[in-house]
Amino acid sequence: MQTGAAIEPRTSLTPSRLVPILVSVLLFGFGAFGFLIEAWGYGLLLIATVALFFGAGLFFIFILTRYFDTQSLKQTFVGLLRLGGWLYVLGVAALSGFFVDETLHGRMELNWILFGPTVLAAVIFLDLGVYRLLIKKNLPTWQRFGHLVSRDLSDPESMRRTLVDDVIMHRSLLSVSRFRWFKHTLIFWGFSLMFGAEILAVFVREAIPAFGMRDIWEELDHPIRRAFDFAYDFTGLMVLLGCVLALIWRVVVNGKPEQKYSDTPTALFLFFVVMSGFVLEGARISVAGADAMNLASFVGVVFSYGFSDGGDIASAIYQPLWYVHVFGSCAFIAYVPVKRLIHSCATPMGRLMNSQTDLLAAKKKASIRGLLIGKQTD
Repeated sequence: MQTGAAIEPRTSLTPSRLVPILVSVLLFGFGAFGFLIEAWGYGLLLIATVALFFGAGLFFIFILTRYFDTQSLKQTFVGLLRLGGWLYVLGVAALSGFFVDETLHGRMELNWILFGPTVLAAVIFLDLGVYRLLIKKNLPTWQRFGHLVSRDLSDPESMRRTLVDDVIMHRSLLSVSRFRWFKHTLIFWGFSLMFGAEILAVFVREAIPAFGMRDIWEELDHPIRRAFDFAYDFTGLMVLLGCVLALIWRVVVNGKPEQKYSDTPTALFLFFVVMSGFVLEGARISVAGADAMNLASFVGVVFSYGFSDGGDIASAIYQPLWYVHVFGSCAFIAYVPVKRLIHSCATPMGRLMNSQTDLLAAKKKASIRGLLIGKQTD
């Protein structure tokens, strides 16, 4: 059963696109004029997250197994992913309108006024960059060979094995260099887990209070808050150590063929972002006291000892440090599609495709057939 088809670029505003765009504009307007509370935005984002989660889950069932009817499964996960994507847009529009209303009425602090547009621009830049490099760049190939993609020709067992070996465990890199594998694993999984923790933290920190429920994030001794503090420090330490090892490796391979595999600007940038975060956390703990954090932020506690004056310096530099770390983080988000870091997404996708020998053979036959037909018409 065929599961792929040639895709023609569509630039016109079809009803399926025009309606959610108009709804987004309306939600932004209602929010900007004070008719919506922030719970609307977070509610839409929560539903979007659920739809995207189940859509992605069904997609993995689709490519990693032969369970369920192909056409029904495809229609379901495509529908959920589209629904989640548009609900995400609606949620951002509603929150943006609420943000504007709060700002115009003087209820928004300056740091959040600056943070909102900055992080939104960074996310848009990231989304557009990932789309351009991973999707738009491969559209010509899909348009030419997409009709050959068939679930009947796929090899789920090879796909699962490649997923575990090359995407999750990075065993191909391990076979080349244990040191490179270790630093790459620290950065890749540290960053990925930190990103996942932040997604959950947004729900706990922002959405739960917006729904009128207990704000447990402000309770520094709450087990959930402590768990997030530990997760941030543990994953941040993974990334920090990985960056240090990457910079050491860059010095070791300077002038050698292996130098082409280094990405010094990214390692330095990420090191700066994580280090500034730990210094910021140390300043906050120095003012609040390590006991209040119950040592869950174990790395931040170590950095807090650097402020030996009892917190006076920490209090003075906390706000400037906040700007440095937060805007540096936003800049790094926008930077992801620019350098080699995007290959952390592209390379696993390529390895998964290369594991499908039957599909690649069908593509090769189609290419040869096209060349032969072209010669006959000359």
